[in-house]
Amino acid sequence: MSIANHKFSHISDAANPTSIPLTTLVQRIQDEIIALTMLSAEVQIALGPALAATATLPTSVQRSLQAIDRLHQTLDDLQRVMGHISAHGSTEEIDTSALSELINLRHLAHKLFDNVDTPFALSADDSGEVAWF
Repeated sequence: MSIANHKFSHISDAANPTSIPLTTLVQRIQDEIIALTMLSAEVQIALGPALAATATLPTSVQRSLQAIDRLHQTLDDLQRVMGHISAHGSTEEIDTSALSELINLRHLAHKLFDNVDTPFALSADDSGEVAWF
């Protein structure tokens, strides 16, 4: 058996079923997203003292910090969506109005529910200032 085949051979073992309930999978995804949300919060907390000691930050650094904050908010919104889906079981369709109320980032709700494939991008206006939320 090749290494590549061995790597995934456990998936079809009798001890491990080849399918799981959708609600179980959604709950597991939510758990992982919660862990990532907590990690992004830890990064923000760790950067706090270093940033407090800095008199000025370049615009590029400010944009990167804004991106970390956006990452944290997006992960938090997604974990709430996954929790809502998990709690409502496996149905073919779900009411988006209830989900939309759980989401703080309006661009994320728009992307999820309005079939928009355009990625969100941080931008600055012509003056070079950071475009804060």
